[in-house]
Amino acid sequence: QCYANGWFAPAKTPEEFAEKAVMAKDAGFKALKWDPFGSAWQSISRVDFNKAMECIEAVSQAVGDEVGLLIEGHGRFNIPTAVKIGNAMEEFDILWFEEPIPPDNMEGLAEVKRRINVPVAAGERLYSRYDFKEFFRLGCADFVQPDVSHAGGIMELRKIAAMAECRHISFCPHNPSGPVANAAALQLAACTPNFEFLETMSTDVPWRKDISTEEIIFRDGSITIPSKPGLGIDIDVGEIEKHPFEPKELRHYRGDLTDIKPKDATS
Repeated sequence: QCYANGWFAPAKTPEEFAEKAVMAKDAGFKALKWDPFGSAWQSISRVDFNKAMECIEAVSQAVGDEVGLLIEGHGRFNIPTAVKIGNAMEEFDILWFEEPIPPDNMEGLAEVKRRINVPVAAGERLYSRYDFKEFFRLGCADFVQPDVSHAGGIMELRKIAAMAECRHISFCPHNPSGPVANAAALQLAACTPNFEFLETMSTDVPWRKDISTEEIIFRDGSITIPSKPGLGIDIDVGEIEKHPFEPKELRHYRGDLTDIKPKDATS
């Protein structure tokens, strides 16, 4: 099973999000993830809070009970704001509230989870099974989301998944990535009993199909796990060289990530 991220671009209003959600549903997705909170950082104004709830309500009404809703927090709220948002979302029967507070405060995340009645998902910014040991001990989340390209690869994620399985916690890898990470995560899905959802990007760079032999077979909300040798894909190095990495500096201000050219940076 997989869920869609990136399905909403370039929606801004609740009506536009609802329209995009219907398109994603018609494409076969059974669950949709997005961040409705605009540029809010740490706290959220009443205006932005109400806009976020209107957006969630519009999407919920547009797709009905057939599509699950996953709400992204991007790890940016303080505890009281995360609790307020989590409690307000209870009426929408969401699948999870993802990264409600910054990932460096596991005790705070566990507190948020105790104080709200919607499931919590987290773990994309933890980097080994040793980090996850404390994460599980504190009871930080209902869904665990390690990233195969962040947390040590296939075997490390398999160990993290086993730790989660012992606690009856679903394993849902973070995966807004390219064909190699996607192929690796699919192999984990093949051998992990508590694997529940895989994140997928419904839109990507136009040249993704050129850089590998990746073949995505998507049907009825699920991706078929490849059966070819290894990860099931080969990389075209020549095509990759046509798209070199472009370094950028990023400034974080009230939740906005703004590209800054190095020559323009003043602080």
